[in-house]
Order: sequence, then C-alpha cells, then structure tokens
Amino acid sequence: MIKNLDLPIFPYHRNPIESESLRESNAKCDCCGKVCGVMYDGVIYSVDEPENICPWCIANGKASEKYDGSFFDAYFVDENDKDIEVDSKYYPEVFCKTIGFSTYNPIGWWVHCEQPAEFIKRNEPYDLVFECKVCGKHHVIEDFD
Repeated sequence: MIKNLDLPIFPYHRNPIESESLRESNAKCDCCGKVCGVMYDGVIYSVDEPENICPWCIANGKASEKYDGSFFDAYFVDENDKDIEVDSKYYPEVFCKTIGFSTYNPIGWWVHCEQPAEFIKRNEPYDLVFECKVCGKHHVIEDFD
C-alpha cells in the first residue's frame, strides 16, 4: 500500500492513491532521475513513452514539458456535456500538471462556475465524479468502454 510520502497536491485530482494513479517503485524517474518510492501508473500522451514519471514532475509541469505531452485525452464541457472554451490558463493546469486517472475514452472535463472542476472518484464501472471547486456541486461524466 502506498503511503502519503508528502505527495504533491493536485488541485484537479483529489486522491491519486484512491484512483490508483500511482504505484510503488524503486525506479528512477525518467524525468528528474530521482528515486521517489512512487511513480505514476498511467498514460502520457506523447511521442516518447517514459516508463517512470514521479508525481512531483507531473505537478510542477516538468514531465509535460520534457516529453511535450499531457496526461489526459480530454476536453472541457459544460453542465450539458457540450464542448466549451475556458480561460487558457486552465489547459496546462488540468491536462499537463494534473496526474492522470484511468478512462476508457477521451473525456469531457466538467467546468462549473467558470473553472474546471476537481475529479473526485470513479464509481465503477462508468461514472466519473467531479466537484465544482467554487460551489461544491457534483456532476457525473459517463465513461463507457
């Protein structure tokens, strides 16, 4: 079981341990070269396919920058799951500095109160639960396989 290890905070992904986005590892991070005890267990959408990326390199943006990639195949959606544009500052914060979680397909990342919501959890098998960071409202995105 992964211990907290003073993991970085991901403002748009509440609990990367619970979502199984991390794995224990004694490997060196391909990005920073450090042995951190825990590595990202997911996909980076990039030409390169690094095997070991630590959560700190994701949180500070170094992994996304080094591999010119992102951690989600996603887009922003409104209350009705329609594609929307948001302030450009949110794209790198959500897609490049937020640790990924398992999805079957590209997802619509819910936006409420004019900013991206926080991913809370997956209710198996298909419901991704998000919470508005401003008003606390919950919304479910369906992720069918």
